[in-house]
Amino acid sequence: MASASDAPPDLITFADIRWHAARAIRFGLVSGIGLALDLALFLLLVRAGVDPFPANVVSSGTALTFVYCVSVRRIFRYRGRFIVPLFAAYLLYHVCGTLAVSEVVSLVVHAGLAPVLAKVGILPVTFSANYLFMSWLTRKRERWVRAI
Repeated sequence: MASASDAPPDLITFADIRWHAARAIRFGLVSGIGLALDLALFLLLVRAGVDPFPANVVSSGTALTFVYCVSVRRIFRYRGRFIVPLFAAYLLYHVCGTLAVSEVVSLVVHAGLAPVLAKVGILPVTFSANYLFMSWLTRKRERWVRAI
């Protein structure tokens, strides 16, 4: 029987699946805390009379900053070094994503859906996209170090 080290490089092993599953669970836990922060702040702002678009920009931005700071240090380690181009790519991705998601949330809320349902309804797409993007972003960190 071949070991994982004998497997061709393009073959996904059980160890690979376990590693990715554990990583996704850790990312999910951190994201869950970020989600609680996001939802609480969003609902607080909407109830205070702020339009859903800016409320979502503020709440999402706060939550995403939290998730980035905690995830990179604890999940997507890059030897503790702050790499500016890595953060800039993350920031650009999330600014564009947050503006797009905020527009969708705002439109759906203005169409009559409860704000909390609009936020929760978009979660499967945003969680998946964020995990995949962070995985890509942190996979080969040396490319970001060379950019400095």
